[in-house]
Amino acid sequence: MADADLDFSDLLPAAEEIDGAVRRVAEGAYPLVKEYAQKLERKWRANARDTAGAHGKPYTRSITSEQIYNPNAAEWEVGPDRARKQGSMGAGFEYGGPTQPPHLDGARATTAVEPDFQAAVEKLAGSL
Repeated sequence: MADADLDFSDLLPAAEEIDGAVRRVAEGAYPLVKEYAQKLERKWRANARDTAGAHGKPYTRSITSEQIYNPNAAEWEVGPDRARKQGSMGAGFEYGGPTQPPHLDGARATTAVEPDFQAAVEKLAGSL
């Protein structure tokens, strides 16, 4: 059987660079995603205040943002919290129903916030 001498020492600097980039992404992603989740929450609430009317006043306060535990990603959930007053009515406000047209507050908020979020992600990626 032939002996094979494999030397991967040239790959060590590249591996260290990749490890450093992964660490910088992890450190930068959490505050970035948190910031834009909170911006989305505020914009969604503002839209809902404009469209919900008096009957939906508590609905605006049901819109929250919270971190979803994920050890491998910065993940947040934004939208009506069913545990809050009128939070369970989120689908009716957003998509409408037999007696109410769709408000699309969340969709409009997402469309408004997404370009700045995308630019911030690209800036983070460019800093690596």
